[in-house]
Amino acid sequence: MIRKLLLIVVFGTLSAIAMAQTITTHVVQRGETAESIATLYSITTEQLFKANPGAEDLFYVGLKLNIPEKKVAQKQPTATTVVSIQTDSASNTSKNAVVQSSNNPMLQSTKTSKREKSNLNIKAIAGVTFGTWVGKDFKDGKVTDENGYSTETKNKANYQFHIGAITDYYFTKNLYTGLGIVFNKTGYKQSAFATSGQYWVDEGSNYDMSENVTMSVSKLDIPIHIGGTYNISQDSRLFIEVGPYLSFALNGSKKRKGEHTYYEDGHSSSTEHISEKEKLDEGSLKDYNKFGYGLSVTAGISFKHFILQCTYQRELNKTIKKKKEYEQNILLSLGYEF
Repeated sequence: MIRKLLLIVVFGTLSAIAMAQTITTHVVQRGETAESIATLYSITTEQLFKANPGAEDLFYVGLKLNIPEKKVAQKQPTATTVVSIQTDSASNTSKNAVVQSSNNPMLQSTKTSKREKSNLNIKAIAGVTFGTWVGKDFKDGKVTDENGYSTETKNKANYQFHIGAITDYYFTKNLYTGLGIVFNKTGYKQSAFATSGQYWVDEGSNYDMSENVTMSVSKLDIPIHIGGTYNISQDSRLFIEVGPYLSFALNGSKKRKGEHTYYEDGHSSSTEHISEKEKLDEGSLKDYNKFGYGLSVTAGISFKHFILQCTYQRELNKTIKKKKEYEQNILLSLGYEF
């Protein structure tokens, strides 16, 4: 009888030791830290890192951790309760396994995000484009000479739109590169006024002129960038991107409207109304560069799957051949990450 009791005690002790050495796995989710995981399983961070060599130096979303359970073998169960403890422990272990696999979202690898599975992130964007040109002929201001001849120029943004798709590949949790294609309407608006002033000469050389020019171009942009993110919370993050872009002009036109008034003498005048439209490769747009390239910088914020971003584009090649005129745009976009 005593021998049987001793065997039962030894068997119970070995079973308890085996149960104490059972390892539970945990996949790190976004927003979790080593401290929060240790608290979840009622262990210390030292025990967590001891069971996972190298995790202290490289801790990232998707990392599979071994979680050592709390040791309970230190208390020797009595011979009269060994069988019931073993039965209850086996039952509880089975129940805990079912609960952990069905109710704990942190342990469900099937619910990991698409980015964590493939490192790819696809987003669609659309928004407003504020188009302008810069150069010698696009400086605001008024110039008057000693005879009263003056010219005044004002430049405004041409409000257009853009729409496109971008694919990002994540090297790490916070570093990525991307490539996209965007349909972008750009251009500029300019108003000019010129007058001969009060200086009168013969042969109708006195005049007043006012013109409004609107330039619109439809392009395909191919942005290439490298970017980084900073997590504000579990659902929101800041990001910044920088890189070159290529562009190809599909079509475009320049509209010019205004009035030219000529004064033949101090008592009579004639007015000419102007309404002209030029397409690319015609007239003053004959030397328009359809192929372009430049640099862009993007900054934005994302909340869950929604994006708000602002992009600055600066063309590096001359828009018109032999003229130091360059295109620059600001794109304000809303987007969605798939």
